[in-house]
Amino acid sequence: MLKFDHVAIQTHDIENTVKWYKEFFNCQENWALNKFSPLTIKRLPSITQLVELQVGNFRLHIFDIKDDDGIVPNNVLQYQHFCIEVLTLNELEDLRSRYCEIYQSGRYEFRKNEPATDLVIDDD
Repeated sequence: MLKFDHVAIQTHDIENTVKWYKEFFNCQENWALNKFSPLTIKRLPSITQLVELQVGNFRLHIFDIKDDDGIVPNNVLQYQHFCIEVLTLNELEDLRSRYCEIYQSGRYEFRKNEPATDLVIDDD
């Protein structure tokens, strides 16, 4: 049986990003690192900090990537989206409403101005 351990999310503002995920998903912070193994540095040479958040059995690894000048490199990959499974349409509508409320609150900065899309519902 396949089980996901975590999703890694790159950010340019770790404090802002961690606060957002904590508020949206009610995540708990498990740990944070600012010193890394040689293997991690080899894979992510510009990593400056890593924070693990957890909601239920799912974990998010939020990490900052910056070069020596504090600039986010343009050639570093980022995730495009992740999917959240819910049991009812009401749960999905509640999540979208909460997202919109937090997004419009002005408490967080977003790298791109991308408000929530309309809900897409299919037979699955």
